[in-house]
Amino acid sequence: MGSRFQNHFTQPSMMHASYEWARADIILLVGLVCLLIARIVALYITPLELGVDEAQYWVWSQDLSFGYYSKPPLIAWIIGISHSLFGHSSFGVRIFAPIIQFIITLILWRCAYRLYDDNPKGGKIARIAALLWALMPAVSLGSAVISTDTPMLLFWCIALYLLLPSNSVTRLSSRKFLLAGLVVGFAMLSKYAGAYFLLCSSIWLVAGHVSSYSKRFVCLLTLLSGSLLVMMPNLIWNLDNGLVTIIHLSENANLSLPSYALAGLIDFWQAQIFVFGPLSLVCFFAAIFRWQKHSLFLLIFCIPVLVIISIQAYLKEANANWAVAAYPSATLLVAGWLGNFSRQTLSHATIFINALIGIIIISVTVTGQLGSLTPESDPLRRVRGWQELSGDLESQIEINNARTIIADRRATAAILKWYFYKDPVQITVYDGDNHPGNHFELKFSYNAVSPSPIIALSQKQIIPSIAGIEWSGLVGTSNHKIAKNRYRKYYFYLGDNALNK
Repeated sequence: MGSRFQNHFTQPSMMHASYEWARADIILLVGLVCLLIARIVALYITPLELGVDEAQYWVWSQDLSFGYYSKPPLIAWIIGISHSLFGHSSFGVRIFAPIIQFIITLILWRCAYRLYDDNPKGGKIARIAALLWALMPAVSLGSAVISTDTPMLLFWCIALYLLLPSNSVTRLSSRKFLLAGLVVGFAMLSKYAGAYFLLCSSIWLVAGHVSSYSKRFVCLLTLLSGSLLVMMPNLIWNLDNGLVTIIHLSENANLSLPSYALAGLIDFWQAQIFVFGPLSLVCFFAAIFRWQKHSLFLLIFCIPVLVIISIQAYLKEANANWAVAAYPSATLLVAGWLGNFSRQTLSHATIFINALIGIIIISVTVTGQLGSLTPESDPLRRVRGWQELSGDLESQIEINNARTIIADRRATAAILKWYFYKDPVQITVYDGDNHPGNHFELKFSYNAVSPSPIIALSQKQIIPSIAGIEWSGLVGTSNHKIAKNRYRKYYFYLGDNALNK
């Protein structure tokens, strides 16, 4: 198969010269820097509180480790650095998100130039790639929140750059594959979806090269060895902690009772419109059937990811961002297709639509509301009302001299940990079945040594069923509007730990 595609997709390039800056490149770079500044300013002034996942990542960052219940550790390390540099604020948690996305944009810009440098329109293609990525809806959103996808994509793109087709397909470099493996290891330390890169690389070695099988095997071995070396501390941590992260991943996939729902597959692909961009997605499907020099390479690094997540969506369900690793190479493919048109109407329209979405996301970040675009079920309700809840709870803590808080669930516990950052009160959750189902049940579970008095939070006007507590009764409530017809309401119950008397 490799010989079949060699001439058409991987023809030798005699250029690969150093990048020669044109006026358009300088203008684009200035524009990208301005976009970065706008995103950073939006994060600095946003009224939006931390999301539940962001708060949990911050909790992890206060106890640095080689692993956590539901994710690998790199996101916690990153937030630990930003939090120490910029202080206890949402800005201090999120600041690296737009910066990392800016760096990814520059890497993909360079990737596009390397791939298309023997094309007279190579510079234009590279600029289109940079704009497609920088303004991609998922990137705009990913610049406003901190998530595991962002650092994973950074290392994915670095590894992709290292393995870009060279001047000759026969010159496989085991050194480059080893270096790529080390980088992929860091991608997997960010999010286990980085492992898709290993699958795609394996397919590329089989389908895109005509070198000896022994050379391809050595390159694959060095790639796997490099990633395993970096991942080793996390693997050891998992072994020491009962493989909790691996178990959590299998529970997330939830394939024990498959639903075989075509609706789930349709929902997933509809969501990709708001991940990659409306016209960008149309252009991607068009570009698949317009073979270019490096189409094979780029498709190998995106199609397997999309197929796997599509199967998951059909079998059970799949979140929209689960296939985000496919879009760096998809961006390069679409840029190559768009850049070869003599008239750039389609590329301008694609970029313009994504830019409009990006402007909306920045405005929402600045104002904290969707305005006239607000749907009946406002998605921003998830990041509203937490500060007010914490204020109401703080009053009850002072009145009752409470020393332990029992949150009703992981989400509440993560947020309260954030707001009671320097308060000596203990934030816990109750693990009724003694089988930890999240990080807080694993590390911050209410137990016999939890000090009294205790305040337990409940969303129902019923005393929580928690063994070993002597209840005094209801001592307060918190009720705050978070959307048009939605309120965040909690009841506070006071009690004492009878187990440590």
